[in-house]
Amino acid sequence: MTDWTVMSSNEHGSALESDDDEGREQWIAAHRLPAVVASTAAREGWQPAQALIEKHWDRYVSTDPDRLLQAIRALPGDAFIERPTMLVAAAFLQHVIIGGEPSKFSHGEWLDAASGAGQIALMDTLGLLTGKTASLRTEGRLSEAVRAAEEARTAWETATAAERSTVGVSLPHFRIQWGRSFELADASGADLEYEEAYALAMSTKQPAVARRAAGQLAWLHAQRGQLNSAQSWLGHARALAPTSGRYEAVIYLTEALLRVDRGDIPGAGRELARTRGLDEGEYWSAALWVRSMHAHGPAAATIVESQLVEEAERRGKALLRRGAHGRYVRAAKARISALRRSPADAAVALALSSTDRVIAAAAAFADQQHEKAIALAEPAGVASEPPRIRCAALLVVAAAQRVAGNTGEAATIFAQANALIEHERLYSAYECVPSAEVEHLAAIAGAPLSTAPSPRTGGDLPEYGLTRREAEVLTLLVTDRPMARIAADLYISPNTLKATVRRVYRKIGANSRHDATRLVSLGGRL
Repeated sequence: MTDWTVMSSNEHGSALESDDDEGREQWIAAHRLPAVVASTAAREGWQPAQALIEKHWDRYVSTDPDRLLQAIRALPGDAFIERPTMLVAAAFLQHVIIGGEPSKFSHGEWLDAASGAGQIALMDTLGLLTGKTASLRTEGRLSEAVRAAEEARTAWETATAAERSTVGVSLPHFRIQWGRSFELADASGADLEYEEAYALAMSTKQPAVARRAAGQLAWLHAQRGQLNSAQSWLGHARALAPTSGRYEAVIYLTEALLRVDRGDIPGAGRELARTRGLDEGEYWSAALWVRSMHAHGPAAATIVESQLVEEAERRGKALLRRGAHGRYVRAAKARISALRRSPADAAVALALSSTDRVIAAAAAFADQQHEKAIALAEPAGVASEPPRIRCAALLVVAAAQRVAGNTGEAATIFAQANALIEHERLYSAYECVPSAEVEHLAAIAGAPLSTAPSPRTGGDLPEYGLTRREAEVLTLLVTDRPMARIAADLYISPNTLKATVRRVYRKIGANSRHDATRLVSLGGRL
């Protein structure tokens, strides 16, 4: 077998310095990474061999973790003495191979002890702290995760140039993890980490890592309502080749949210359909929120609500109250209540964050408690708030002021909201108050709407002609519930359910549950 390191030494120089990157990648793919790692370690030492593993981590971690584990085991003992983080990587891969969820992996308390046991290299310090922040984050201990990420960032910022030179291609991976902890904890700093990760990944020729960082930054802007910036970063991500599904979900979710915000409901449905079957990882709550934004009518709301219940059972209710997860879940619940035209579970006692204030303010306005709506929304309508929050708060205040007879003030406030909505094309913000109210405000402000608000009042039974029972069956059919459970939930026999399902399929033109799910996803309603 021709060894790449021999061939590159003869023809191009060092295996890691060769300009023939494409040829090397093809050779590695053909001859298996473990063999190349072992050969590189024997000829050049463990450091270049470890660098090969780091470079190919994103490529194989989701598609072939066993190959990565074999590659790590091919490293000499010195690698594990000098780089204890390789033990963490091996433990993580073993966890994944036996069927464990990546988000449930813990780096272990012994690593905390190792980090304080004496002198260790900067690479290991960063690796240990990065593993710590990721583990704490997935356990829902967000404030501790932020502290670990801040400690890692401080260690990097205070390191010498010589120490920094030893970190190499791992830094973009680390910074993505630090940013994710800041993002999920709703702490500042995520933007900087994602931007730095993207720039470093591009400069070190790691397109998969750069695409991941750009996609996560695009989402961060999109969920804030900064749609123009989100569109720009989404373009950076899409300019790079797709990676594994595990990291593609956030790109599809970002595109879906942009389309919902700008009124392209069918297009949003197509993007959401692409997430089916993918591991959404830590974006599970974000996905539920986007699906609730996309949904039309009470039946579609039931589907999202069912998914919320299942996630609560799976992850624990405590996790659903914290940080970004809690914010997305509460927003999805408020959206479901609006679709059903039922009182929102706004929980005014929770109105500590701006998101909760807007949810509670919209609910108060719907209940004709206009003074309360103004009091809740006004603090969230300031310039320091992101566009999604600020626009919604201003619209609620404007609507409440108009109803109270303060038309001049209502017109001024609406004009502010409308200008920002038009700048970002954040048209979904109009839905926080009734469409008739938006039209009244536009008229008194003399601000014609370039895109008319699209109230989602579509019924659940369009041209299909489904009966109420058939609609109930279809609502549950497009969830992941087993058929036996659906029959039990509806208090009907399995045979009756089968007969009803056949009628539903015939009416909607589906041949399977997959077809039915796709039709509901694309249409957004039953």
